[in-house]
Amino acid sequence: MTFFREIGLAAALLLFAQTHANAHELPPVHAGETLVIVTNDYPPYARANAPQSFLPDLFDAIGREMNVHFEFDFKPWKRGEQDVENLEAWGTLPYRRTEERTRKFNFSDALYIEDSPFFAYNAQGAKPEIRYETLADLHSYRLGGIQGYYYQPWFDEAGLNVEYALSEEQNFRMLHMGRIDLFSTARSVGWHVIRRLFPPEEAEKFYTIEKPLLEGAGLYLMTSKDYPNGDELLEHFNAALAKVKQNGTFESLMNRHGLAVNY
Repeated sequence: MTFFREIGLAAALLLFAQTHANAHELPPVHAGETLVIVTNDYPPYARANAPQSFLPDLFDAIGREMNVHFEFDFKPWKRGEQDVENLEAWGTLPYRRTEERTRKFNFSDALYIEDSPFFAYNAQGAKPEIRYETLADLHSYRLGGIQGYYYQPWFDEAGLNVEYALSEEQNFRMLHMGRIDLFSTARSVGWHVIRRLFPPEEAEKFYTIEKPLLEGAGLYLMTSKDYPNGDELLEHFNAALAKVKQNGTFESLMNRHGLAVNY
């Protein structure tokens, strides 16, 4: 009897150990699965008409870790959100996380970190200081924005004078023409657009004010809460993202695409 009790105890201990070990393993994904990611033309991070850009390359690396394939679909921002809500795509990017969005969507860990300063322009090349403590302090300025961006509720609440356009390019053209005084976007994106739209002697007349709208904030993959196995997929995604950051792949991709390494 003692012998059989020992065998039973050993089996129970083995089962417990296996169960405990498995609890720390991620649930499996379907090997070779294709996941659709919607974004807009957002250079230098994502380019619709270029063979390579940072975010698609990053997702290729993440996909290899997850054993899935990511397919990028370029559409207007609001259409991308609708595709995620309608389960026609797994996720859309890159998005700032807000309380309103968090109620509707899930968010990955931060893909990368980037400030969003206010850009200004002075035709004489001067850089007059513009200081503010709260957004309401900017009530005397004409701001530019993009409809549906994260800051729209903030600007509305502060009672600011905002003219909304469809793209970064339109806002920087309005800034250059003097139709608006300030426009906020991700730092790398802003300078990329300015240098693409204007000759060097005009690009030098743009500047950023000291206090950014957002400082050290993340940009994220935003996914549907109702996507099949969505929570498990996001868990796998975050683990793979962490791995490519730890093994040097992330930094290598940032350097390849001429971006500042900040994560």
